Amino acid sequence: MRTLTLRTLTPTPIMPIMTPSETPTLPSPALIEALDQLGTAEFYEPFLSWLHDAFGTEQCMVFFCRDGQNVSTLLYKDFAQDESARELAERYVSERHYLQDPNFDTLRAMKAGDTEVARLDDLTTDMNRRYREAFFKKPGFMDKLAIIRGTDNGNFYINLYRRAERLDARFDDPAFTRQATRLIAAMISKHFQLNEQLLQEGPLAFLSEREQQVCRAVLRGKKNEAIAAELDIAVSSVITYRKRAYDKLGISSRGQLFALCT
Repeated sequence: MRTLTLRTLTPTPIMPIMTPSETPTLPSPALIEALDQLGTAEFYEPFLSWLHDAFGTEQCMVFFCRDGQNVSTLLYKDFAQDESARELAERYVSERHYLQDPNFDTLRAMKAGDTEVARLDDLTTDMNRRYREAFFKKPGFMDKLAIIRGTDNGNFYINLYRRAERLDARFDDPAFTRQATRLIAAMISKHFQLNEQLLQEGPLAFLSEREQQVCRAVLRGKKNEAIAAELDIAVSSVITYRKRAYDKLGISSRGQLFALCT
């Protein structure tokens, strides 16, 4: 007579089936493309599209403060009124309105590796009437999210705006805000750290094409006559474009241009 030995089998754990609502959300194509293009000139379009699609951002401004004193423009985009973004960025820098910005003291003193976030509601009591009129009421902004990121090379100031209503309601959640703003700040700071040339050219962002060409030539050490020959324009035109560019940048000399862009 045979004796059968029964073995007790350990049951294989059954993995729970995830419903569509429980499936982890994958990054959007625009976010993936932006990450893939970090450090290149192709980064901006997918990055801005992601901000617009993911959070309803209607305008984005990115400024940079290298020395704790002066601010330059790295990026501006208004999905509804792009000329408005150019005008606001130009006035903010050339007329030194950043000195009245309630966030300026934080921007100039931010330590490398730190990130600070502020909403428009947090700033209203420290904002003078003329500044609010020019940069919020006139362009029609109802809300702003400011992200300040400190790095060893200088500090980044990232601003997201919305006109029709307040920004994405998820930003009312501190945990969501910490994660989202950390990602945005990391992308901007890493992008310019990967390509120092883009950071150096950032202050020229809102100049016309000719004004940029003249300024780049000045930064290469070229004189007016050489610039005129290179661009096939008159020396008087070089002087005019340079003066317009300096006025927009809020500077008055070649030395100040070098200090701003290097």
